Amino acid sequence: MKKIIASTSFLLLLSIIISCGGKGAYFEQFSNQKSFVSRTDDLNKTIGEIRTQEKGKLIDEDLTLLKYVYEIGHNDTYTVVYLFDEKGCYEIGIDAYFGKEEDANSVVNGIKEEMNSSSYKAEQESNKLCRWKNTDESISIELDYENTARGLFLATIFANE
Repeated sequence: MKKIIASTSFLLLLSIIISCGGKGAYFEQFSNQKSFVSRTDDLNKTIGEIRTQEKGKLIDEDLTLLKYVYEIGHNDTYTVVYLFDEKGCYEIGIDAYFGKEEDANSVVNGIKEEMNSSSYKAEQESNKLCRWKNTDESISIELDYENTARGLFLATIFANE
C-alpha cells in the first residue's frame, strides 16, 4: 500500500513539475535539438547525411538546399537552412522568429556564451553583430541580433575556402 501511495505521489509531483515548467527556457530548447557549436560539424557533409541526421520538419528542399523548421515555446519557430555545392554543405543559416524580445535575447545570449567558451576565436563585436573563427580560419560564424526587439535573430556558419 505504501508503494502505491509513494508512486502515485511521485507521478503527481512529476506532472505538476512538467506542467508548470513548460518546455524550458528558449536557449535550453534551442540547444536540446543540437548545440550551436556542434552545427559546425555539419559543414562539408552531403545532402544525404544531413537529411538522415536532422530532426526538424523538412519544409523545403532541392538539389542545393534543405530547410527545416523547429517549434520552440508555444507558438514560435526557428529555421535551419543548409546550402550545398559539389563539395558538400558550405553554409548553415539559422533564422529565429519569436514573439517576445526576451526569448530572442535568451537564445542570443546563450549562443554568445557557448561560442565564447568554445575553441572559436571571437572577433570584435559591433552593431549587434558578433563574429567568430576557428584557429585555421576555415570556418566563420556570424550572429546578427540587431532585431531582437522584434524577436528576430540570424546566425550563419560558413565554410571558408
